[in-house]
Amino acid sequence: MAPDHELDTSLPGVRLLQQWIRQRRTISILLASGSELQGRLLWQDSEFLALLLAGAERPELLARRRIERIRSLDGDPSTATMPTPRLPLPPI
Repeated sequence: MAPDHELDTSLPGVRLLQQWIRQRRTISILLASGSELQGRLLWQDSEFLALLLAGAERPELLARRRIERIRSLDGDPSTATMPTPRLPLPPI
């Protein structure tokens, strides 16, 4: 049986990244290798993040398992909030 590869939108981290995508925030991503990339997150799925680096025409695809830290570089940190919790849908 194949593993479930759906993006779990009930997770606060997934919702926060979606919020940053909508807000077109500049983010910094620290990779397990120690490299740090900065750009704008275009989309996410269960395996990858698409990061558009400054001046680039095409996004870089970053494997989630290789990411150590993600942080926003835009906005006032004193007003940062987590998205509101979303209750799971009842089973069908």
